[in-house]
Amino acid sequence: MKEIYAVLDIGSTTIKLLVAETVSANINILFSKKIPSHGISKGEIKDMDAVVEDIHSIVNEANKELNTTIQSVALVLPSHDARVYLGDGITKVNSPSDKIGVDDVLRTIKLSRRFELSKNEDVVSTVAIRYHTDTRTLDKIPLGVRSASLKAETMIIATRKKTLYAYLTAVEKAGLELLDITIDAYASAKEAFDAVYLQEGAILIDVGYRSSTIAFFEDGYLKYLTQAPVGGFDLTKAIAVEWQIPMNQAEVYKVKYGTCQKDLGNEDVILSSNVDGRIVNYTQKDLSGVLTRAVQDMMEVVKSKIDVINDGRNYETVIVGGGGELPFFDEVATDALGSPVRCYRPETIGARDMTFVPSLGMVYYLNDRKELLGEQNVSLTLPDLSSTMNMRLKGLTKTKTETENKGRFKRFLEAILSDDE
Repeated sequence: MKEIYAVLDIGSTTIKLLVAETVSANINILFSKKIPSHGISKGEIKDMDAVVEDIHSIVNEANKELNTTIQSVALVLPSHDARVYLGDGITKVNSPSDKIGVDDVLRTIKLSRRFELSKNEDVVSTVAIRYHTDTRTLDKIPLGVRSASLKAETMIIATRKKTLYAYLTAVEKAGLELLDITIDAYASAKEAFDAVYLQEGAILIDVGYRSSTIAFFEDGYLKYLTQAPVGGFDLTKAIAVEWQIPMNQAEVYKVKYGTCQKDLGNEDVILSSNVDGRIVNYTQKDLSGVLTRAVQDMMEVVKSKIDVINDGRNYETVIVGGGGELPFFDEVATDALGSPVRCYRPETIGARDMTFVPSLGMVYYLNDRKELLGEQNVSLTLPDLSSTMNMRLKGLTKTKTETENKGRFKRFLEAILSDDE
């Protein structure tokens, strides 16, 4: 059977839906789409009905194209207000033969959350970093390993309850069940970085519309997360101010002609404007100059955030997000930050867009969970090659007749989302 995941990424400017099947370590895209979002500002839902309507719209389009009914999705949350904690839990292995089982792992992960969160926060994701048995330390889940006890070191991602519950409510009101959940910064890293960079140190800059997320990874987990109040909006605003044109017109020129390329010719006029009674012609070279200065200003703000964790080393630094789509953006960022920077554009056919990086990473995140949660942790199942469009949902709502294996994800959700008793 082929395994298919549906990932919903709800942002302040766009909503993305990705439906993909995993084959070994590869992803095949069955559907990808982004539409303008409504009712969200700075990562906070202001108009629930508008958000639900947008979710309905994009999911219905996928259903029509794939001739199926998507009933569950994995959810990517914005990193606004998210915080990262380290936890550890230890438990006695219940097996008479002292072999570690799924329930032992889930119980240990849940126990790692036994510390005081802010009353306004709740857990989004709990990710095991490493495990300790009686005799060994392991990065992989130690299922079947003999040990009288199990300890887990975990990375715990939390966010404001108001934000988290609003997004969960929107998914529920859209008639969808929750497959799993994490924040975009962590999901993006699963797609944009190799494991070695996450161990040695890496910086992810997600350039959004109004703000940018800066995330630092080391020792295999997310160590530092913050927001910079700059984004694609500032680039558009720079054009509007410099050329004295409306913001919507400036956005069109940014998308159509925008670049930070230095060696452009000055022949092609892209805008003629009446300024104080005289006609002024603007070329793509002029536009490149405006955008280059605006990106430099943006990166200076980002650098002030990165300097908090600067220890003199040059980390692998990657830019993702729709706000970083400009050609030669990475060259300007490299000069401004004083270290090599690259813009990450996915090579997966059907999702070669920087805005889909979190969704692609979420697919890998879900795929990694199979070792612990079993094969039920999927959105859709494709029975065989001859019936590619004949998809069957494997949902999360359990009945009394379902197998014990299908109960694993329910227990996992309890471990990461429920309140400790």
